[in-house]
Formats: sequence, C-alpha cells, structure tokens
Amino acid sequence: MKRIDLPPSERRGILLMLSSVTLFAATSLLLSYAHTAHGIDGWVAATYRGIVGLAVVFAMQKRTGTLSLHHIFTRKLLFIRGLVGGLTIPVYYFCIMELGAGRAGIIAGVWPLFGAIFAAVLLKEQLYRSYFFYIGLTIVGMVAVLSGNGIGEAKLAFDLLALTGAAAGGFCVVLIRHLRHSESTSNIFAAQCVFTVIIAGGFSRTDLIVADCTAQSILLIAAVTVVSAQLCLTEAFRHLTVAKGSALQMLTPAATAGFSILLLDETFSFYELLGSAAVLYGSYRIATHRAIKE
Repeated sequence: MKRIDLPPSERRGILLMLSSVTLFAATSLLLSYAHTAHGIDGWVAATYRGIVGLAVVFAMQKRTGTLSLHHIFTRKLLFIRGLVGGLTIPVYYFCIMELGAGRAGIIAGVWPLFGAIFAAVLLKEQLYRSYFFYIGLTIVGMVAVLSGNGIGEAKLAFDLLALTGAAAGGFCVVLIRHLRHSESTSNIFAAQCVFTVIIAGGFSRTDLIVADCTAQSILLIAAVTVVSAQLCLTEAFRHLTVAKGSALQMLTPAATAGFSILLLDETFSFYELLGSAAVLYGSYRIATHRAIKE
C-alpha cells in the first residue's frame, strides 16, 4: 500500500482542525455537566465565554488585526453579526443543557443547509442541482431526529430553538464571508463577544458570582476551550483548503454525540441515529460542495 506523505503545512492544518473539533466537543460536554451537576444556566456560561473571548482578541490584535470596538455600533452589518451571534450563543448553550450535548450538537450541525440558502438569497450564489438532493436528505434526517423525541412538548420547544440557532449560525457564516473583505478578524470576532456579554450578562446579573469553586472552574475552562477551538479553527484554514477544512469541521457534531454517549450516558433512539447520520452526511456534502465551488 502506497504511503501518502502530506506536506508539513497540511499536517499542521489537519492537527489544528482536529484539535478544534476536540475542543468544541469538550466545551459542550463541560457545559452539559456544569448544568446537571451544579445548576449553571446558559446565560452565565455565555457571559463567561464573551468575557474570555474579548480578553483573548484584545491580546492577539497583532495577529488578528486592529480591534475597533466603535465599528461594532456604527457599521450596520457588523452590528447585525454581533447581535445575531450574541443571541445565538446563549440559545445554543441552553439547548446543550436541556437536550444534552449530543442531540443539541446534531441539530446545530445542520447550519450548512441554512448557510447555502442564505448565501443564495443574500449573496446571489448559485444553488447547484446536486444541492437539492443533499438539502432534501438533511431535511428528512432532521425530521427523523425530531420525531425520535418522546419526552414531551417542552423538549420539542428546545429542539426547535436549537434549529433556529442553527439557522442563525448559517446566517452568521454568510455575514462573516461578506465582512471579511472590509473588517478585521478582531472586529468580527469581538462583535459576537460584546453582544454576548451585553445580552447574557444582563440576564445573569448577580448569578455571575459563582460561589462554588468547582462550578466556576468548569465555566472558565469551558470558556477557554471554546475560544481556543475558534483560534485553532482560524489557524487551520491558513494551512488547509476550504474544502478539506470544512470536511474535518463537520466531525464536530459527530464527536460531540459520540463523547456524550460514552461520558455522559446519553442515549439515542433508532430514528435519532438514522436521522443524525442523514443530517451529518447531507450537511457535510453541502459544506464541502460549497467550499470546492468557492
């Protein structure tokens, strides 16, 4: 069997992307555990993430570009990106805590479907014929995932909330692709952090002071892991093609679901497993197909 030697730069990119996948999955597991064991809610966890994110982007301006916080409030698209991102993070965190890391991750993994639709509507990108098959497959898979829910209306409400968050995530990706031509990475990343702190912090208030040292440590670790995951992701794309990077990135929901089964004793019905496979494969094909065309 012929050995394939990858260039050092590509090997570095793959390792960084796999590190990103692992760190994103670890964040979801930590948040799920923090809620179950210590009663931490999504507002508090999201606020910690926003604060740590701002600190990191401020410290890394030389690498990520000049940080101009006033742009967030004076430039319309950057403001929208920040507002939507600031709402999406606590929504996703609540879904992780209520649905479990695995289920929430699978539903959130459908964002490429919405990204393709928003790109077609807002950026006038062409929807290739093969898209429609994978879009249909993803939708059918998501219906199977949702139909596998037998826990009642409250659970269905969080399923739909997670799906709304996935749509918002796809919208944000389209905005970021547009903003990258006019804004620094620092501004794009900080916009989300600023609004997360404003929105989630407003709901958290005095709950931000966590008396339990263990719970506070978990919150800080989760904030650091997710910010590290984003940095690894950004750096990885410097060494990988968009197609290959997108393909590896789609391992995140699968890894989250797998680790949640192994470490948190989460369970999935047959329909959920079948639907999850369809969602992940359809989303993977949409993400990589778009990346190749770009």
